[in-house]
Amino acid sequence: MDFAEYFNGRNLKKSSNKGIHYEQKTTPDLLWCVAHVILDITKNDRSRVFSDNDIRESDIFNSLMRDYFSKPPQDKAENEYNKVSSYQLGLFAFSGIIQQVEERPKKYKIVNLPILEQIAINDLNASKFLTDYTEKFLKDNRLLDFFNTYKNKPTQENYLKVKTAYWIWAKKNTAVRGNDPTHSYRVLNKIFNVFCYKNRIPGEDSSNVSTGPCPYAFLIYNRTNFRDENMPSGMTRQQYKTEVLSGIEREGVVETLLQKAKDSIKEKYNNDSEIKDSALGYIANGGVHVHHILSRYYYPQFSLSKENLIALTPGQHLSSAHPQSNTKITDPKFQIVCLKKKFEHIKASLELGEKFYDLKEFIKILNNLFNWSLKEGSTIGEVKTSLDNI
Repeated sequence: MDFAEYFNGRNLKKSSNKGIHYEQKTTPDLLWCVAHVILDITKNDRSRVFSDNDIRESDIFNSLMRDYFSKPPQDKAENEYNKVSSYQLGLFAFSGIIQQVEERPKKYKIVNLPILEQIAINDLNASKFLTDYTEKFLKDNRLLDFFNTYKNKPTQENYLKVKTAYWIWAKKNTAVRGNDPTHSYRVLNKIFNVFCYKNRIPGEDSSNVSTGPCPYAFLIYNRTNFRDENMPSGMTRQQYKTEVLSGIEREGVVETLLQKAKDSIKEKYNNDSEIKDSALGYIANGGVHVHHILSRYYYPQFSLSKENLIALTPGQHLSSAHPQSNTKITDPKFQIVCLKKKFEHIKASLELGEKFYDLKEFIKILNNLFNWSLKEGSTIGEVKTSLDNI
């Protein structure tokens, strides 16, 4: 889905007191978080009407806020949680991704599922959405010329001209009261840095133009990454994640996202095994487990990859895939059976034009397991030939 193409067909001109165009908590990682939660709470009915409260009551939302963004529980930071949910919903509504259908309390419904699904993949996708949204917003509100002047000559003087232009615009087109520009300048900081990040020019930090291109860290809510905050010197991020943060990852955001990935596999294959061969342990109506083809224990980098997840019956999972029901041991012969079957399903999905699987991710899995050097751009036929030769 091309975000820029989507915005070409929309008018993002702001009128006073109508809609949330941006807020100081408008960030790619928060947009990703809320998009992810919307998809989860509507997974059984995409036409479901939902509210702020539905977002904040979501277990996934609370898990992400606590474990990914390192925030205290909601009962100790209610105002923070309220702003995070309401601001993202406001921007989604203003951009036409969701539609507000009731006022008090505000309630919404999805009107552009493909865009929402793209945003929910990860925060980098959300940043692409936000950068294209920002440029179209600036253009439609006749602010782009001021920003382009800064782009052509990124000086403190031209940055101050942007601030002045935005404040004049905000007094006319937003709900700002009085002559205190403090809040408007905080909102501008988000807009300005998204624009600078996209154009690889200096951003703004503490009201001053920064040195060098605006870093991604200037855009995100989780700017101080709690995962790195107390990392001992000399320890790599991967070591720290494995040795220090395993408990957080096991009980927090990774488990939440893994469950979502497993649920999507179960739903796609109607809560049945993907391997329907009685000689390989298949029993109809026997229930379903979702198995990591490459062990989560030894290949944590693929733990959330749907290309590495396969639906099996409990018997296939605990007897065939894992001898003696030890999930740290994987039977190599059955592993190959799983890989070949998963490839069949990835191939069929791609041929239908679905975006459920990513062939490049599957190629990475094969390269890691077999120490191959398949190019990420390999065709389906080339991957099939390699698998057939096992």
